[in-house]
Amino acid sequence: MPIIAVSNQKGGVGKTTSTLNLGAALREMGKTVLLVDLDPQGSLTVAAGVIDADAIRMSIGDLLMARAQGAPQDITRAIITTHAGLDMVPGNGMLSAAELTLATAMARESALLQTLKPALKRYDYILIDCLPSLGLIAINALRASDGVVIPVQADFLAVQGLAQILETIGAVREQLNPGLVVYGVLLTMVDPRNSHSQRVVATVRHSLQGLVPVFDTEIIQHVAYKEAAEAGRTILEHKRRGAPADTYRHLAREVAQAAGDRSAVTAEPRRGGFLTEPARWWRNLTHSRGASEAARTLAGAG
Repeated sequence: MPIIAVSNQKGGVGKTTSTLNLGAALREMGKTVLLVDLDPQGSLTVAAGVIDADAIRMSIGDLLMARAQGAPQDITRAIITTHAGLDMVPGNGMLSAAELTLATAMARESALLQTLKPALKRYDYILIDCLPSLGLIAINALRASDGVVIPVQADFLAVQGLAQILETIGAVREQLNPGLVVYGVLLTMVDPRNSHSQRVVATVRHSLQGLVPVFDTEIIQHVAYKEAAEAGRTILEHKRRGAPADTYRHLAREVAQAAGDRSAVTAEPRRGGFLTEPARWWRNLTHSRGASEAARTLAGAG
């Protein structure tokens, strides 16, 4: 049962969308999934359909605060079930107070792992939507996790921070969690009609080749993702058939394989829309063009 952190210190790169829809796709594969919203803004909680994140009776921030103060805490009391059937530990502004309290606590980097332990046997996957920061709460997420998915927007400014998150993961691996693995970099908000976007995609793939895995799956820009978030639904609920939902089905299979889930090797992702094959053809075409233009390395992309 892997714990997976979806992490990048830069905001607006698709962490929340990817956490929610990856969880939904894994559940469709028959997996039991727990989502953990580790962002004080409660973005994942709201995206999953909870209207008022601050009105939640118990959040992950409350649990971490209790642990830091040595008070009793039970994660099972904080788990809610979304209308998509996904279990979630919600997040809200209490996380900011919890981070301040944890700063002086014993074993402060392991507070999240200890909080999650009672739930480990109940789920096949635990997905953590990390806040856009590399502070103590984010370090807790990396300490608790078996693997990391790093969403990166297909934009040169967004790529700038990739080296920093990789450096942080290396430090956590060396000092706190030797078993931490980068499952893959996930390219998000890719515009197949935009040459800048395609150059970034080609540059990231070229620069990280042989160093860090990059998922074959790319999250193409599509209004359906925004519509789903506005409705508080996953893309598999909002638009079950079509390329946007199929994209996360393919990603779920890649992530499961990276996590060593043997049952995912033989699992065929569902194919739902008449645009699926044309979309794949377009991606292959633009990749070949972009690769020929990728003269810059990741270091130079900033």
